[in-house]
Amino acid sequence: MANYIIFDKLHKKLITKPFKSAGERFLKEFYIAKYAIKTNASDIGAENYPLNPKLFAKRFAEILARAGKNGESIIACDTSSYLSLLLSKRFIASGADIKKEIDQFLNPLELTADFLSDIVHINTFAASHGVIENIEKNLKYPFEGFKAAVYYGADIRIDERSNRELDKFFEAIKLKCVKFSKEFSSDGYELLRYAPDTAFKMAGAVLLDAFDSGADFLVVSDARTFYLMEAKRKQIIKAVGREIPIYILTPPQLALLSIGVTDSDALGFDAHKIKPPLIG
Repeated sequence: MANYIIFDKLHKKLITKPFKSAGERFLKEFYIAKYAIKTNASDIGAENYPLNPKLFAKRFAEILARAGKNGESIIACDTSSYLSLLLSKRFIASGADIKKEIDQFLNPLELTADFLSDIVHINTFAASHGVIENIEKNLKYPFEGFKAAVYYGADIRIDERSNRELDKFFEAIKLKCVKFSKEFSSDGYELLRYAPDTAFKMAGAVLLDAFDSGADFLVVSDARTFYLMEAKRKQIIKAVGREIPIYILTPPQLALLSIGVTDSDALGFDAHKIKPPLIG
């Protein structure tokens, strides 16, 4: 059985509890991973990778090499951190000169780029046989009667499997998912700093499309998407000129709710700006 550790070092400005607290509780509840990585290298966003791939990869090289040396696989609690680790690993392995430079960076730490950790998206576990079997045995609150829109985002092209497998998970918790045209569109986060009005309109287009498709809530897997659509909801509503009465959940939150976990702190619900009306 693989030895898994958790990477939950999400950017502090984001709303992280729905990913960190719910993610860690989910992984422990289903006996997957017990502890998080100790590192100061927090995720700075996969959207920054093209600016300087080498510097970006160096940020995560020690984490990847240390976990690899210990025979551990890394679980990322959201899509951006998953992509950051995945892109870094791919860049390090992209050429002999690059690998040599990374090795020179790692050698004083008694590490090498020869053995870099595997990276797994937390969504992959939500759809795994063991978790689904556990949910089916302990299902207390099926989501029958609810309809969800699942936002995959534009980065699904980098790793489609970890998102597509969620269909098995939704079936296990009895949740009906509706299709909507913006499920693979950009949410606008990458423009938030430079063109906020455009970002708000793009995020609003996703939210409105999900709501108009009949969804009760939106399922997201990226902390940046969650932050934009929750913390900036007032600005989004102003930009699109419509109210958007839809709340947001993550796959680990859904898994925990389905087996009867109602602790608001563990679920990260106390960090939501738009409160999900699923528990008291």
